[in-house]
Amino acid sequence: MIDRTKAIKTAKELVAYRFPTCELALLAGSVARNEHTKTSDLDMIVFDNQVSSSFRESRYQDGWPVEWFVHSTTSYRVIFEADQRSASPTMQRMMVDGLVLVNHNHDFYEQLKAESELVLQKGPDPWSSQTQKEKRYFLTDTLEDLIGEHRKRELFFIVNHLMEQLGEFVLRMNGHWIGQSKWLYRCLYAYDCHFAESFYQAFEYFYQAGRKEKVVALTQHVLDETGGPLFDGFSLGKNN
Repeated sequence: MIDRTKAIKTAKELVAYRFPTCELALLAGSVARNEHTKTSDLDMIVFDNQVSSSFRESRYQDGWPVEWFVHSTTSYRVIFEADQRSASPTMQRMMVDGLVLVNHNHDFYEQLKAESELVLQKGPDPWSSQTQKEKRYFLTDTLEDLIGEHRKRELFFIVNHLMEQLGEFVLRMNGHWIGQSKWLYRCLYAYDCHFAESFYQAFEYFYQAGRKEKVVALTQHVLDETGGPLFDGFSLGKNN
C-alpha cells in the first residue's frame, strides 16, 4: 500500500522541481481521496502561466507513476468546457477533490473550485429528444442481441457493451454525470445506491454463472420506465 503521507510529500517536491513558478498545484485522484491502492499513481493538476497551452503527460519520477495535467490560468477553459460537454467532468472532480500543494493565486483557486462545485451539482445538459430516441434504439438493439445469442464467447462481448450502454443511459436520462471504467459504478452509486447494487448483482450473476436473465430483466425494466423498447418506426438521418 502507498504511504499517503510520503506520496503528498513527494508530490510537493515534484511540483517544486518541475514547475517552480506555477500559480497553483493540486494532488488529485485516489491518493487525494484516500482511496489509493498499491498501483495508484500521482494525479497532478498544475496551473502555470509559463506554459502556452494545456497538456497531459505521463512519467515515472522518483519511482512514482505520475500523471501531469498542466494548464495556464486561461488555457484550462477549453478542457474544462469539453469535460462538461462530454458529461464526464474529470477536471471539475479533480478541482473539488484535490489537495492543494501550491497556491500563489488564492482568488483564482477559490473561483475555479466554486465553479467546479457548481457544475458538479448542476449535472450535465439534458439529452435532446432525438438523442434519447437514438440511445433507446441502440440499447434495444443490444438487448435483442443478448436475448437471441447463446454462444458464450459472443455473449461476453455483448454484455460488456451493454453494461456501458445501460449505465450511461440510466445516468443521462436522470440528469447525472457519467464516468469511464470504475467511475461508471461510482456515478451509478451516487445517483441511486440501490439501483447500483441491482446493476452490480445482475452483471455479477452473468460473469459468475454465465446466466443472462438478470441482465435482460434489468435492461427491460430500464427501457420500460423510459418509454419501452424502440425499434418499429425509428429512423436516423431521414429527411422526411
